[in-house]
Amino acid sequence: MKRHSVILFAALLAAVPAASAGPLVHTVTDAGGQVVSVPAQPQRILSLCTTVTDTLLRLGQKERLAGIDEFSRIVPGATNLPVLGKGSALSREQVLARQVDLAFIWWYQDDAARMLEELRVPVVRIRCGRAEEVPATIQLVGDCLGLADAASELGSSVSARLVRLRQSAGTNGPRVYVELYSPFKTSGRESYLNDLIELAGGRNVAGEAAGPVLFSGERLLRSDPEVVLLIDGFGTPEQFARRGGLENLSAVKTGRVYPIDRYWLVAGAALPEDVTNLRRLFNAHTQPNP
Repeated sequence: MKRHSVILFAALLAAVPAASAGPLVHTVTDAGGQVVSVPAQPQRILSLCTTVTDTLLRLGQKERLAGIDEFSRIVPGATNLPVLGKGSALSREQVLARQVDLAFIWWYQDDAARMLEELRVPVVRIRCGRAEEVPATIQLVGDCLGLADAASELGSSVSARLVRLRQSAGTNGPRVYVELYSPFKTSGRESYLNDLIELAGGRNVAGEAAGPVLFSGERLLRSDPEVVLLIDGFGTPEQFARRGGLENLSAVKTGRVYPIDRYWLVAGAALPEDVTNLRRLFNAHTQPNP
């Protein structure tokens, strides 16, 4: 039985080059600065990036997705796609069985990159951590799929709308705190989340720090946000208000603690819509809690 399994695995491994056997007619430079040779028309794509999954679906390429990561299931239209991994944890057997011929991964997923390269799967690294990087990321994905023109059109549309959003964004909007998946976890400046807040006209209470930030209850009380956003499924306004002392926050007193869809935080072509949704919340008129 063990010998049979080894033979089967070897046969699957041998089949991988055949899945990528089309002429490697063009190269791309990925977000890691690596020049990658990709198939002319990849048909069995693995996406470990929510941004890429979203872009593929917006470009009408769902049938070319051989697999996604667990987090990509939040993208509309992706819930029934095969899940091949979570984070950098990836199923080697599923990659082989599905004959993946191109993989998109986040720039930091070195373990996944090594495994995929061992299986002779071309790997394109993605980095999309700021709002201004979204159009270029869309273009990179389109170039890899032989859809440069369609990607250019989509990316240009996002760019044009971003210009208008920046022009209309105020500078004296509400103080905003966004909690990311666990208590007091948020992001400061130089992050996609901060870009979203500022484009929507808000002021990030964590903006004095850069990148990931872990607040405390005392620090949150001192910053006194006027709007609090929680990721839907990771806490309710009632639970948030019951934490010691947080009932005194301006946002809690005025009923401006809102759960939001996780998809709003996916860096992608929905960025303008996400900013518009946040603006509605920032500008909502509420009555103080009795």
